[in-house]
Amino acid sequence: MPVSGKQKYIFLDSHFWLLISGWRRRGLAALLGICAAAALPPFYILPLLIPAFAGLFLLVQHAANRRQAFFDGWWWGLGHFTVGLYWICISLWVEPEKFAWLTPFALFGVPSVLAIYIGLVTLALKSCGSRVASCGQRAVLFALFWVSAEYLRAHLFTGFPWNLIGYVWTVSAATLQLASVAGIYGLGWITVLAATMPALFLLENGKASAKLLNICTALLLLSVELFGVVRLESHPTHYTDVKVRIIQANIPQSLKWEPQAALKGLREHIRLTQSTGLDSVKLVLWPETAVPYYVMSDSHLTQDLGGILPQDALLITGGLRGHSYSFSYNDGRVEAWNSVFAIDKNGKVIAEYDKHHLVPFGEYIPLRNILPVEAVAANMGDFSRGVGPRTLAINPYPSFSPLVCYEAIFPDEATDGTERARWLFSLTDDAWFGVSSGPYQDFQMARVRAVEQGLPLLRAANTGISGVIDAYGRIEAYLPLEKQGVLDLYLPEWEAQRTIYIRFPLASILFLVGINIGFLYISSNKAGAIL
Repeated sequence: MPVSGKQKYIFLDSHFWLLISGWRRRGLAALLGICAAAALPPFYILPLLIPAFAGLFLLVQHAANRRQAFFDGWWWGLGHFTVGLYWICISLWVEPEKFAWLTPFALFGVPSVLAIYIGLVTLALKSCGSRVASCGQRAVLFALFWVSAEYLRAHLFTGFPWNLIGYVWTVSAATLQLASVAGIYGLGWITVLAATMPALFLLENGKASAKLLNICTALLLLSVELFGVVRLESHPTHYTDVKVRIIQANIPQSLKWEPQAALKGLREHIRLTQSTGLDSVKLVLWPETAVPYYVMSDSHLTQDLGGILPQDALLITGGLRGHSYSFSYNDGRVEAWNSVFAIDKNGKVIAEYDKHHLVPFGEYIPLRNILPVEAVAANMGDFSRGVGPRTLAINPYPSFSPLVCYEAIFPDEATDGTERARWLFSLTDDAWFGVSSGPYQDFQMARVRAVEQGLPLLRAANTGISGVIDAYGRIEAYLPLEKQGVLDLYLPEWEAQRTIYIRFPLASILFLVGINIGFLYISSNKAGAIL
């Protein structure tokens, strides 16, 4: 916003720090991005959201031109994603002789690309400055641009919706209930709006519209919190009669695929499964690739696995699916799938699912003919891709939708959208990321899928965090990171009706559009007369 005359001298006196340039400006923007990362799981320092977003908004408002505004956002994003995603580098040191050299590219390269989305937000904000006179209206548009960029990040180039800003509210089960209406993007919009509004007190010199906007934002947050409290109190957790056992064997990733260690790890899963109380268990859940071999129905392997089960029980586990016991390659792609199998007492595979949303550079290499690197997690060439989300119906048990690791972070891919599942099964192997922020973030993101879908989510993770989450996002039980254990619990009930977010996707959009229009009106100079 251009400043002239007497106001210019006031600005220089009270806000001179915004005029910094060069490395100081870049450093400040990166530091603000780091503040936002500290508000996400597992740290939850929510007050830092205000300097993070209000500070970025102020920087852009006083950027000299669009180019500077873009790089204000880009440097913010670089700091934010570097701190938020540092744990990616840990996976490269599981096999350091192969992948350690990629550490600088993972630490700074990935954040550099993701930061472009933030740069586009601040570029759009600066571009609308000459057309939108009110700072309050620009603040509202800032939140709208932010959520739009997050949506694009979740869908473009296979998508990477990790650490969307709305996940800061996983700290509060009550606030999280808004996801049942507006999804994670609605939570993100409110987050950015509320964190940006304090900047108006500096920009508008105490105008009535700035006070009104901040009051309305506070009331909106209060309404969301009250809605969440009422929703949780009105829907206590109820359980089915299906007893579930979740196994967390805590197998080190460096040993998982070694021939002798792989067999030992499989035996450890079997030992934990056969611990006290198995007779009453109906579903045994193992994590992603808990069976580090090809799984083929009625083989000696599946018969041995079925033999550990009580009558009428099922083992649902991750494993490899292929056409034979030996890997075959097709143009650099291994003919194998990262899959989920349901195995009955007789060793028969009665249902299976192939992971369809693979991890770029982890399970396959984009542009393989150009990039001379191996997939980190595939360990044998690119995995093949499954056909898409599926609901697995296995009578007499409630049908479920499997989400293999990375798939749980995609809001639009939790179920197949046709036959409604009764629960979600998230199975993962976060051992790649050691004791870091990554497993905590992954657990909390999967938790939001339960609220959006109105379905309980059960999670089996090799090294943790495994847990049982009800249809309202309440954590009923969990096993901590890097702790071996067994978790026995009855399957929670699902919501009788699909959530508004699922039943009426257009309603979620209209909800955000309606609130945006309301705030844009309140932020107009005319609305200031209300106070």
